[in-house]
Amino acid sequence: MDNTPKGNRLHIALLGRTNVGKSSLLNLMLGQDIAITSPVAGTTTDVVEKAMELLPLGPVLFLDTAGLDDISELSGARLKKTAKVFDRADVVILVTEPDNWTDFEESVLTESKKLHIPVLIVINKIDLRQPSAGYLKLLSQKSSRILTVSCNDESKRQSYLENLKKQLLE
Repeated sequence: MDNTPKGNRLHIALLGRTNVGKSSLLNLMLGQDIAITSPVAGTTTDVVEKAMELLPLGPVLFLDTAGLDDISELSGARLKKTAKVFDRADVVILVTEPDNWTDFEESVLTESKKLHIPVLIVINKIDLRQPSAGYLKLLSQKSSRILTVSCNDESKRQSYLENLKKQLLE
């Protein structure tokens, strides 16, 4: 698997606001702590790339990005790198929180649609709060691919991974 060139892998971009759990989702899917996570906004500065064999899909490359609502001193540089990920992405995983949809998420959908990139919406942090029926209805109008996860619940890693693969194969 490690010998598969980056260009021959399915590129999966993880996008979302700061601290929604993009890096935590990456770590959960990989089953290891690759990306640094922190309650401090703006922890991810550069695009973090991690290759993985995701059977039956085959070799994939996850692209973990900085938060879209980054307002730190380095936000301009971070957001430029994040925007370039659209040029590489075959699939976008848009990470959100229950009942929190903003213009940032909407902009990801707009850009993805413009570039014909499929979007999978992942609602994270369901251990803290379940998404409302209204929120789920809103998201179902935006994408047919929706998953709910708690990145803090490693006991459900395999289930989340299987659901992710199923959504990516559709």
